[in-house]
Parts: sequence; structure tokens; C-alpha cells
Amino acid sequence: MPYKVFFALVSCISIILPMESCVEPITPSLNEDDAEPVLVVDSKITNEEGPFKVKLTTSVPVNVMYYPEPVLNADVRISDDHGNVYQLIGDQFGKYETAEKNLKGVPGYSYRLHITTLDGMQYNSDTVTMQEGPDIDSIYSEEVIRTSFEEGQANEETWLNILLDTHDPQGTVKYWYFEFEETWEVKLLTDNILVDHTPSGTVQYSSREKISVNDEKVTCWVTMSSSSIRVASTVSSPVDEIKGFQLQSLGPGEDKLHIRYSILAKQSSLSREQYDYWKQLMDANEDVGGIYDKIPSRVIGNITSSDGKIHALGSFSALSVKKKRLFIDKYDHHVETVSAYGNCSYYDFAQVPWVPKYLLGTIEGTETPVYCNSNFCADCRDYGTNIKPDFWE
Repeated sequence: MPYKVFFALVSCISIILPMESCVEPITPSLNEDDAEPVLVVDSKITNEEGPFKVKLTTSVPVNVMYYPEPVLNADVRISDDHGNVYQLIGDQFGKYETAEKNLKGVPGYSYRLHITTLDGMQYNSDTVTMQEGPDIDSIYSEEVIRTSFEEGQANEETWLNILLDTHDPQGTVKYWYFEFEETWEVKLLTDNILVDHTPSGTVQYSSREKISVNDEKVTCWVTMSSSSIRVASTVSSPVDEIKGFQLQSLGPGEDKLHIRYSILAKQSSLSREQYDYWKQLMDANEDVGGIYDKIPSRVIGNITSSDGKIHALGSFSALSVKKKRLFIDKYDHHVETVSAYGNCSYYDFAQVPWVPKYLLGTIEGTETPVYCNSNFCADCRDYGTNIKPDFWE
């Protein structure tokens, strides 16, 4: 299946006359095969409790600015080497999962993914074994000073790196895969906030007020999973250990460290084949965009059509996950942070009908309502959940 990415740049520069220079893109003609959609598979099962999940979409041509189309009504199954077959049911977004919600992959078991699309095309993954790995040794933070330049001025900034140490005492694990999940606390601003009392066209008057707000929408927790790829190899290490592997880096201007922050590190071992796939994908997504950068290319995974002629994009993995959590409080670092609600505006007058208006609360001791122009500023549940996580200390 051909998969081509084209880039051309023409620069016109006048040497003799002071004419305007130009830079214009060239869109080359593509063969029909170059734009033919390819099945894209996103699937990873682990030893963590939950349904087995698979996402199916189709690729789009490089010159088309559309989201991938979901692949619907496919027959999707996962089998293991102990005779079990798990049927996955799809929705309108191309997301398939098992009806049983508390499944767990078993370390030592081997798994295979089977897909039959609505047009009868059959795809199978290679057989992958869920390999048991060692525990994480430690996860910790370290402050670093970075220098940034703005308008010719050098500025030093404090950043906080989240680092991980691990090793395999048996010396059998050589390839590693890392993910993380971040959770942080947020609170609406309710004390000493600047409230505008004057509609447009009148003499402006504002005052600092304390606002009585429904407790249910004041404190929330936001959770996000890592989106970037992180793999490492200890093939060249004589002691089979990883020291100071950077999971995350947090700098000025973010709200994550403003009150309390937690990160859950997730570590898995990989086969050589799985590592090669994720490493190629990681490299293909780094430093892309400059004229001399690497050109994005197709990364071959482990899913092929039944006749062996077509490779799907994506991969099927089975990972045994080891986890360790770190908490960081506001006073544990020197990073300049901001409240998530630092840019919110508040007022207590009736806006024109077409301007959004969301109730925050009332000025303390009065019945005067205070509004915001977005629900994000008026209710923390627009950003996260007000249900305190079970692990929150």
C-alpha cells in the first residue's frame, strides 16, 4: 500500500530589481492509490481492571484537513492462548469494547486481535505476550533552571521535572514503556475578587468582594493521561537500570502545581518488536515541521490483512503495568504557578442579551448576584469533577 508524503518549497527572490519575494507551496498531483484510506487500529490491553478496548478509524490523505472517519459495524475479537475469545461491541465513534467491564489481562498469557470490517476485509495482529516486569524503584521531582529569551532579554525560570528510577534485578527486561496520569486540585476564586458594577457606557466602578458560592462547584479535581510516547532501552546498560528518566516537566504559567498535584507513573516491559514500533512512532512525531526536519512516514505495526498484502496503521499491545504515585504540594516547589481562574471576569449587572451570562454566586451578606461570561469561571465542574479521588490524601 503506497503511502507518500510530499513537501515542496519554491522561493522566488529578485536579484536585479527590488521586486517582492515570494514563498508558495506546490501541491503535487497524487495517484488515486496515494489517497486510498487505510485501517487505523488503536488497541492496548493491560493487567488493569476494565473492558478490553479497540478504536478503529481510517487514515486520510495528507492534503485533506478532516478528522479520520470511524470504522463502524466491524466484527472485533481478542483471543488468548488459553482458549478464551472476547467479543467487542462498537459504537458510532468506532470505539469497541467488551461487555464485561472488569476484565484483566494475565501476565504470561499471549493475545491476538482479529478484525473483520463490514466489507469483508480480515485483519489479524501478531501474537503478543503480556510480559511480567519489575516494580518502579522510585518517582521524584527535581527543580531545574531554564533560560528563556524575550525581546533580547534573558530570563531564568524555575521548572519542576518529574523523574523515575527503575531496574530489572533479573536482567531479562531490556525494553520499557512509560505512561502517566496527572491529577490536580482546582478551586474557584471566591475571596477578594474584582467585581465590575457598571454596564458599558457608564462611569466604571469596581470593588473587591467575597462571594458566597454553592460548595458543590468550588473545589474540583482534574485528571489527564499522558498523550506523548515514552520508551527506553537498557540493551547497552551493564546494570539493566534507568536513572532519572523524565516523565513530565512543569513550568511557569500552569495551574497544575498551584494547589496540590499528583502523578501516577505507569511502567511496562516490551518485546523488541513492540519497542521498535513505539520508538519509530516516537521519532516520527518529534521535531517535525521545519524544512530540514524528518518527513513523517508510515510506521508499520503488527496488524496485517489475512492475505498478508495490506498492513494496517497502528499496533496491538498487551502490557503488564506497574504503578507508583507521587504527590506534590504548593509549598514543595518554587515554580511560579497561576490559578486556573486567574483570567476570569466578574460583574453584577445585566448584560446585553447576546452576551453569555453564568451565575457564580452572590456578594456575601447581600442578595446581589455575580456573573461570569463562561461556565468555566462559574463552576469548577466544567473543568473537572467535584468527587474527591479515592487516592487523594
